Amino acid sequence: MYPTANCKTVRVWAIGLGLIVLLNLLGVARWHYDDGLQDGFENLDTRVILQRLQQPHSVGQWFVGDWVLGNGFYRPLPSVLYQVDYWLWGDALLRWKWTNGLLATAAVLALVGFLYMLTGRQRVALAAGLAFTLWQTGFAPPIPLWVGFGLLAAGVVWGYWQGDWRRGAVWGALAFALVVEWGFIVNLPDIHTQSFAYRAMGWIPGRTATLMTLLALLALWGAAGYARTGRARWTALALGGFVGAMLCYEQFAALPLLMALAVWAVRPPQALAIRAGAVCLACLLLLAPYAAFYRAHIPTQTQYHQQRVKRQKTLPMTALTWLAPPAPEALMQVDLARTAPFSLLFPRFWLAQVGLVAYLLALRYGLRSRFGWLGWLGSLLAYAPAAPLLPLMHYYYLPAVLRALWWGILLICLYTLRPTRRATSVAMVGASCLKRSSQPSTN
Repeated sequence: MYPTANCKTVRVWAIGLGLIVLLNLLGVARWHYDDGLQDGFENLDTRVILQRLQQPHSVGQWFVGDWVLGNGFYRPLPSVLYQVDYWLWGDALLRWKWTNGLLATAAVLALVGFLYMLTGRQRVALAAGLAFTLWQTGFAPPIPLWVGFGLLAAGVVWGYWQGDWRRGAVWGALAFALVVEWGFIVNLPDIHTQSFAYRAMGWIPGRTATLMTLLALLALWGAAGYARTGRARWTALALGGFVGAMLCYEQFAALPLLMALAVWAVRPPQALAIRAGAVCLACLLLLAPYAAFYRAHIPTQTQYHQQRVKRQKTLPMTALTWLAPPAPEALMQVDLARTAPFSLLFPRFWLAQVGLVAYLLALRYGLRSRFGWLGWLGSLLAYAPAAPLLPLMHYYYLPAVLRALWWGILLICLYTLRPTRRATSVAMVGASCLKRSSQPSTN
């Protein structure tokens, strides 16, 4: 019995990871083309980086001052990667894209490893990894919103036919939320209207976010591993990943909170939870010397910095979009109805309200799992450092990996709450959703 089960697990890992790697390699090939590297506006930063690398410079200066692009940021590790590309390929900029593809593929594998350590569930890890792979390669097929409404209605009808319409309604709400979340990341705004996949794999400057996300996932993996096992090597991975992310990109500032959420989701014994919390606190305290160094050595009052800041009034709506994607449309329809009451006669108003209610219902059940909190709330926290800036798709890279976790949690809940002939209390089923994965560690 046990050897057979173990062989099945190994086969699932082999198939799942093989498919993820294959899709990522196909994505690398898809985006490996000249998108105006020598004259296009999107690649202006790339050409400036090349010019600076061709001039006399010192690699060490990037660790004590501005990075290779020279626009007021502390990003020494991406600068070193550009230097390596220049040593390998010279001014053949198209070949620099291989590094982007390698980083993106490694980030997905790190995501799968982290989620398996976090949840202990193979299905969640592989489902989230596959979803994120499809997003970042651009292979994700768009799913129209009417499909979500159709699944919502089908769930209610099926549940009613089986004698448990509430259970069917919850299933339909989860299916609707899955459709919404499937297109959430790829439909976020970009001031230059570029796609998420292009920024991740086809845009050379996007590696700042990709490298930071890879190291952040290692830090989260280490925090979850230490909370599970209490072994010191996981502490080293957590601290090393955090310091590496700190040397890459400014969004790392949210990492201590994300690590704390990961520890909380694992639910270790009290003594181990205190030690794991101390690791997160140590990372948080490192932000103080980082901020002091940044203020002393990095020019932040540049024209580039001023151009990137957007109006602060948009921040509440931005946060609401991440917390409940259907909410902005529902609120807009309500405002429209106040000025034009005849809009109540059109189905769009009512569909927007039904969509919001369905998403909130799915949210209620998804957040019964602590892992759901890390995916749902963690994605907003990961985006928070970049929220005041004009939107670019690579700002969403770290939030997207956590959104993939949220999508995987919703998928598991959908499977658990699928309508059956057996009428069971919705509350009991919801409470059991992912319960086994949320049990405290037995270390």
